[in-house]
Parts: sequence; structure tokens; C-alpha cells
Amino acid sequence: MSFSKVVGEEDLRKTLRKIDGRRYGAYKKLKRVVLNYDFGEAMLTRIQGDPYAPPSVIEVTVPPTSHRIPSRFFDEKCLTPLLDYLARIAYRRSLRLKEKCGTGNSGYIGVPRPSPRIIRRSSVDSSGRNLIFRIFIGLPARGRRILGMKAEELLLWKIPELIRSTLSQPSLDDLEAHVNTYLDQEYVRGWLYENDYVAFIGDGSILPRESSYSVKPLKNAVPMKAPSGLRARIRLPSGRTIEGMAIPRGFIVITGGGYHGKTTLLEAIQEGVYDHVRGDGRELAVSRSKTVHVKAEDGRLIFHVDVSSFIGDLPGGGRTEDFSSYDASGSTSMAASISEAIEAGAEVLLIDEDTSATNMLYKDDVMTRIIRREPIKPLCMQGKSMVERCGIGVIAVAGASSSLISIADRVILMESYLPKDVTTSARSMAPPPPKLEEYEPPKRRVFYGVKGLRKIKVMGFKLVASYDDGGRFELDLSDNPRIVEKAQAKMIAHVIMSLRKPADPIFVDELAEHVNESFRDKGFEAFVKPVPPDLASVDGLDVVWALNRLRNSSFSQ
Repeated sequence: MSFSKVVGEEDLRKTLRKIDGRRYGAYKKLKRVVLNYDFGEAMLTRIQGDPYAPPSVIEVTVPPTSHRIPSRFFDEKCLTPLLDYLARIAYRRSLRLKEKCGTGNSGYIGVPRPSPRIIRRSSVDSSGRNLIFRIFIGLPARGRRILGMKAEELLLWKIPELIRSTLSQPSLDDLEAHVNTYLDQEYVRGWLYENDYVAFIGDGSILPRESSYSVKPLKNAVPMKAPSGLRARIRLPSGRTIEGMAIPRGFIVITGGGYHGKTTLLEAIQEGVYDHVRGDGRELAVSRSKTVHVKAEDGRLIFHVDVSSFIGDLPGGGRTEDFSSYDASGSTSMAASISEAIEAGAEVLLIDEDTSATNMLYKDDVMTRIIRREPIKPLCMQGKSMVERCGIGVIAVAGASSSLISIADRVILMESYLPKDVTTSARSMAPPPPKLEEYEPPKRRVFYGVKGLRKIKVMGFKLVASYDDGGRFELDLSDNPRIVEKAQAKMIAHVIMSLRKPADPIFVDELAEHVNESFRDKGFEAFVKPVPPDLASVDGLDVVWALNRLRNSSFSQ
């Protein structure tokens, strides 16, 4: 988008007074205007068609001579926490400045609310050492008549005040602490790879949340304390030395009674793919970046996935090396989810028996003798081989059967939210391992695009896709626990739209990395221009997760 006319604040004031009382469409006069504030330049990258439409967007660029943030914070390793920190301040400032006036969205000022995860968001971005603020605004009107004086207040006082106060508020010590919190977690993540661990949970971590709808830590929760057999010590870049539970790569079983914290620990390990802000309780819960929770998903779509290692030939001659379904069962959907995750580059698989197809996890000796014709080879038969052949880790929650304990490298017992290493005693009580099978990694697939995809709307965490044939398809991204902000759902929608007609077919694992490389090179603009304020970064792994379940996605082996 090109902008041809540069105006000062006085020129803009005259324009707004001139269009005061005119029909709302007169705001279009601001479409190609660059506004010179005393601290930088601004432009309206989207102008709403009427006061009831989604708000307009103003983009403000602030050069280093105005923001005066030390250059060290713009280094690649510090940039994400810097922008995250400013986005949090801008959000709080926007709450104080927005004021309802007139009709519809008039007077609205919106900066999306950040979650406790430290990630890149489009509301506060950068280009070199320039800071870029993107803000939703509701251009004021009463009915469909422009309120010029209110627009003047919005554009010439409130938006500048939001930017100035955001940049003047940071304490350098507070910013430094926020950045160091992030760098410490990144260091722990690197330590995991160097030492062949898959997750670390620091002593004192608070893992339970207030409720399933809250991201706040539970008050009076039991703090994490590592068992002696899994205890590790790490010296952090900030100078602190921490201790906690280090989970090695291998086949790990978490067990325990109901309500003792098995699933809470598994959820914390999944959350560990993100770095967290101070006070969240999970600042020292860190996992490998490509940790994926797989589960049964009755009724999901499957496109040409090799599930043959888990499911042999089906009755009636159905082949499973190249399996597709428009209404998958629990077992076939789980087999597909495991194969898809490994194909896309997952490093750790998380499995909870509560959300799994149990016949994909284990089968006891009696049922093995009764059922002679069984195409399913459960995880207890080939989990060890999967770890060895694919170089991944598997962490499984099991409380109803000992079959997985027989093949476990480590067994962690959760009692009253505290872990115990019971590997030796659990093995002594477990039955002999089942007949072990060799795991065969899935065949690679090629992605060709999404046939007939016209557009995608986002409603919360749900993608609503429309197609050229008039069809409509809904995909709930909340089924993927790696997707934690609505802004990520919107980002996935934009990425998918950019990929619906790729120039060339691409292997699935290369597709995931292509998404990540494009974001590293060009940021949000790699997938959408102009960039709206309500996007957040996602891993290519999660884009592939969505494509694997989206109607008309085109794959072949």
C-alpha cells in the first residue's frame, strides 16, 4: 500500500474540522495520508466503512531517536521479550484511554490483551530499530455523521498519548528483568537439547491454574519439588542457579491416583514450549519446542496418512499405508495424529489415556488371547522402537493399566501434586513386556494446497472456511493445546490463505519449516499486508496440524 500525502498535526486538524458532520465515507480522505507526529509517523492502514464495521487500524512508526531504547534490546535474542514487554504496557494504557462516544465502535481504542506467554505479537512490532505500533481505533460518528472534534481528540491526543506513555513508562530495570526471564527460559531449553532431556520443571513452580478458564496460577497450590532420581541443577545466564526435575528423552510414564496431578504435569510440559512472564508460576517449566499432545479425535478428516505401523490391513481388504477418512474412529484418528506429528517434525509426543483410544495404548494378555484377528498394534508393543528409530521422546499418562510401565525408561508417580521416581519398584511389579514390534516411521507426504478455498473467518479459536462450491467447514483450533491465543488462530488463518495455492508442491516437513523461515525473514508481512494488530506468532507445526484437518486439503504420498 502506498501513501502519498504527508501532513502535520495542524493540517489533519483542519481536515477533520472540514469533514465534521459529513457522511461517514468522508473519512476515506485520510486513506493515503501519512501523519507526522513529533515522535514518528502514522497512517491509517484500514478505514472502516461505517461506525458499526470492524474498527479501523492505525500504524505508528517510532524511530530510535524518539523511543531511545538501548540498541542491545534489538539484538535477535532480546527482541521478542522487548516487544512483548511494550505490548503489555500498550494494552494497559489502551484500557485507560478508550472511551465510548457516538455510535457503534466510535471512540474505541484497542490493543489485544497478551496472555502470560512471551511471544511475538503484531500489536507492537519492529523494523530494524524502528518500533511499529498497530492499534484498532473506532473513527467517531453519531449515526453515520462524522464527529470531527472527537476524531481530532482520538488521532491528535489519545493515540499520541498511548504511544508516549508506553515508551515513557518502562523502567529499564523492569525491562531488563523481563528480558532476563525470557533468556533464562531459552537457556534452559537449549540445555535440554545439549543434555538429551525433553522437559525441565523447576523447584517452586506452580503448575495448577485457578480453573480451566483461567491462566492465573492457583492460590495455595503445592509448589513443585523434584525427586532425587530426576533432580538436576542449572546455572542460568542471569546468575541464578536453579534445581528441578529434568525428564530424559525416552519412553516416560506418569502415573498416580485421580486428582493427584498427572494431567496437570502433562499440561505444564505442553505449556513449556512457551516462555512465561514473571509471576505466572511456570517460568521454569520448559520443554522442547516441538512437543505435541496427540489424542483420539472421533470424526476428524484424514488425508493419505501412513498409519500402517499401528493398524494393519482392515477387514474387507482396506490398506493403511495410504489411509484417508472423512469420519475417523478413535483409534484411526489417534494413529493418524501420531504419524502426522512425527512426519511434521515433532520432538516429543504427549499422551494422556483420558483422551486416547485405549486400544491404541495397550491390550492385556486375556484380550490378546481372546481376540485373534486384531489389526491394531498398540503403543505398548512399539513405543520403545518409536523412541529409538525416530529419536523422539514419549511421555504418557497412565493410571488404569500397567502395560506401558513394562516398556518405560522412567516411571514418575504423582502423589498430592509432587512427583516421585518409582522406576525400580514399578518395574518389579509390572507384568512382562508384551511382544515388541518394530516401529516403521510414516511415509512422507506432499502438500499441494487447499482446493477451492475462498476465505477463512475466525471466531474465537474456530476457523470457518468457505469454498467456491458454496461449502462451509469449521475447525476448532482449541483441540490443539499448543494454540493458546486467539491471535494465533487468526495468524493460522492468514498463513493457510497464503498457502492455499502454493507455487510448487512441498513435503509436509519442509512446509512446517518454510512457514517458520518465512516468519523469521519477513515477520507478519510474509503472510498478510497490511498487518492487523491482532496476530501472534505460531510454529509451522501448528499450521500443518490445521491443514491436516481442513476440508479439501490436498496431500499425496
